[in-house]
Amino acid sequence: MEIESLIFAAVIGLTIYLFMRRIKIMKARKHLIAEQAASGEPPEDPGSMPRLGNPGTITREQTKLLKENDFEPSRLWSTEEAKLILDAVTYQRAVIYMATGEADPPIDVQNQLIKLILGNDDIREYVYEWGLNRTRDEDSSPQPVLERNEFFDRVEAEVLELWEKS
Repeated sequence: MEIESLIFAAVIGLTIYLFMRRIKIMKARKHLIAEQAASGEPPEDPGSMPRLGNPGTITREQTKLLKENDFEPSRLWSTEEAKLILDAVTYQRAVIYMATGEADPPIDVQNQLIKLILGNDDIREYVYEWGLNRTRDEDSSPQPVLERNEFFDRVEAEVLELWEKS
């Protein structure tokens, strides 16, 4: 009977320890997420996209669309950030299609173009405005026809350079 009581006490003690440890980890994680969301500091990488909108407002529909486009969305993203990323994907795929005729480009080429679009202030701002000004008809078309301008030319030049490398 003594040994059973000791085993029972050890199991209860271990369970309480693991439970308390789990609570401590969850609190630390919540604190870190809240700290990151509240800081609003620009990312350390100078080629990355600055924060837009209200962090943590991404919608389920945007999350679904991002996953369909091979992105792993963060709950810390705002609706504006998610929309910008989706618009950048649409824009870069349209540029690739217009420049090469390829409807399903390699993922590494797409990643480099997304980094260019979101990391460059001028191009990012243009794509943001382009996305806001798209009509429903343009939104539903598989390959939008883009206006050829300096931003298109810069992205197209990068497409052609990356295309030669791949």
